[in-house]
Amino acid sequence: MNKKIIIIGIIILLISLSLSGCIKQDNNYEKINIIGETALNGVYDPSIEYDQNGTGWMAYSPVEAPEYVHTHLAKSMDHGKTWSYVQTINQGKNGTIILENETEINGVWRHEVSSLVNDPNDPGKEWKIFWHKYFAISPYEAENRLFQYGWIAYKYASHPMGPWSEEIPLFGSGIFPPEPYETIIDLSSLHEDLNEFVVYSEPGSLVVDDIMYLSLNGHVIINDQNIGKTILLSSDDHGETWQYVNTLLEPNNSKEYGGLYFSGSSLVEEEGRLFLFACPDNPDGNLKQHFGTCIYEFEDITKGILIRDENEKLMIHK
Repeated sequence: MNKKIIIIGIIILLISLSLSGCIKQDNNYEKINIIGETALNGVYDPSIEYDQNGTGWMAYSPVEAPEYVHTHLAKSMDHGKTWSYVQTINQGKNGTIILENETEINGVWRHEVSSLVNDPNDPGKEWKIFWHKYFAISPYEAENRLFQYGWIAYKYASHPMGPWSEEIPLFGSGIFPPEPYETIIDLSSLHEDLNEFVVYSEPGSLVVDDIMYLSLNGHVIINDQNIGKTILLSSDDHGETWQYVNTLLEPNNSKEYGGLYFSGSSLVEEEGRLFLFACPDNPDGNLKQHFGTCIYEFEDITKGILIRDENEKLMIHK
């Protein structure tokens, strides 16, 4: 069976924001330079978690254009005012894949959009990181990302400084990735709501009452258009097994903000309240495709239900 190369342009820009609704433009921000970070082309995808001692840990994606994207870790001892690079968790590397017709293609393995989470009641695995690993080829433009050669991966450690486990290929989608690559779970077969998705990306993670939650963007191609939905998974055994909870955001939820769908989801806890952050996305091949960040509050995260008004419309948190 011929396997179609699925090309999906996803550029991730996650910004750490206060809980102030769907933000399109705001000049009240401050640039943070990560001390010791040497990436020449910027850093993206921040994921921040604080330990029980108040130390901040941030996983992020440093970019070495055009080829490489890694996963680095930074540390803050002053509640996020300053950050210092401490280690590389995932290193982007050169690689070769063999297509179905036995053609060899050279490229790089990238590690993007990581999500760091503290799971304190899992001895020896108290810290986990989820990310999207995939293959890209020259000239390394958006259309050169071969997402069918990719998966949602994770590692674990007893402390953010490691040592971290070997990579665990966690979630694939249907026939992807092709042999010889293999994931533990074919996520698209987990529930009928997931059958259509051909790639998953942009994990967001959170532990609530000893249940781990993972938001993901699931993507499908309809009439040559990339359409994404935001879904929620849960695990009651520290990530050993997973259940589908609900679809949180549909493409039409983003239209009033200029998007075709939402991307870049994050799960956030603030003083006992639980929120979903997501970015209205309208891919047009440049950085203007992202239209701020929308913040929704959960009514019941165990059922994947967001707060709606009396007309059943999703309520933006103001």
